[in-house]
Amino acid sequence: MQAHRVAQACPASRTISPCCRRRRRAASSAAVGLLALCSASTGAAADRVDPARRADVAALASAQPGRPVAPAPPRRGPGRRDAAAPRTQATAAANLSTFIELRDDYVSRGSSGFFNAAVLRGDYAFNRSFSLRADVPLAYAGGLEGQRDVGLGDILIRPLVRAIATPRFALVLGSDLVLDSAARRALGSGKNQVAPLVQAYVRVARPARLGLQLQHAVSFGGDPRRDDIQTSVVRPFAIIELPRGFWVGPDQSFQFNHRGAPRVVSTSVLEVGAELSDRVQVYVDPGIQVDSRGAVDWLVTGAVRWAFPQRARGRPVASAPAQGAAAAGTAAGE
Repeated sequence: MQAHRVAQACPASRTISPCCRRRRRAASSAAVGLLALCSASTGAAADRVDPARRADVAALASAQPGRPVAPAPPRRGPGRRDAAAPRTQATAAANLSTFIELRDDYVSRGSSGFFNAAVLRGDYAFNRSFSLRADVPLAYAGGLEGQRDVGLGDILIRPLVRAIATPRFALVLGSDLVLDSAARRALGSGKNQVAPLVQAYVRVARPARLGLQLQHAVSFGGDPRRDDIQTSVVRPFAIIELPRGFWVGPDQSFQFNHRGAPRVVSTSVLEVGAELSDRVQVYVDPGIQVDSRGAVDWLVTGAVRWAFPQRARGRPVASAPAQGAAAAGTAAGE
């Protein structure tokens, strides 16, 4: 490298007369001799260079690439998308997720008193297509005459299977198994129940999804003194994602009792939620319940949820609004 620099500093002298070949050859021989002399002196000087510095020069030489490296692709600015670049896969319209939730459901039953349940809910997603839910309620019921009942309520188990999953549409199948585990008569339905369900999600816009849930519940076993249960639920709902991690979820359900009264129960809920972090969500569900006999009940649910996202999976999309307080006063239950 240094010899090359010296050669550039001492160029060969050029002749003025283009027709004098002998003079041009002499000049070339002198240039060669001068170049050899400079190279010898440079090599001797290089031998006297400090070994540490010589090592630095060797390291610098070894750091140079042996062959040309392809240039890195230009960076795209924020908000720009290269048409030739492959797009990332969009999030599915509905995702099954793993989380633990602690919520409180309160229903004011008008002249009949009130019902309150502190529910510990756990959902475990084995994969993207199958999850298992368990609800364990600690119920508290009160009547107008001052009677109070506290204890374990009806436990719910729900397996879910996501049969179809696309960015625009999702279909989820499952079934509720409600166990007659209530410690007191006023804390549960008094019957075991099986309630198959189907949920359909349609993404109408990037932040908005519409959904519909159909469910039918049938009772078996339990207390023979309690009336059998056979109900159908039609439940349209929506999930609208807002900036800064907020969302709202209008939810309307119609329950049809095929045995007993009231024949029809309408429940209207507006869920408002927020993401406090990547794993913590809170929401509140105020609502009103009206039945075919004219009775009006007020209900509200407040909850906090801790999510446990799985690897190689995007942020879980919230499933249908919980509507837990309404479920506490109905047969099938969410």
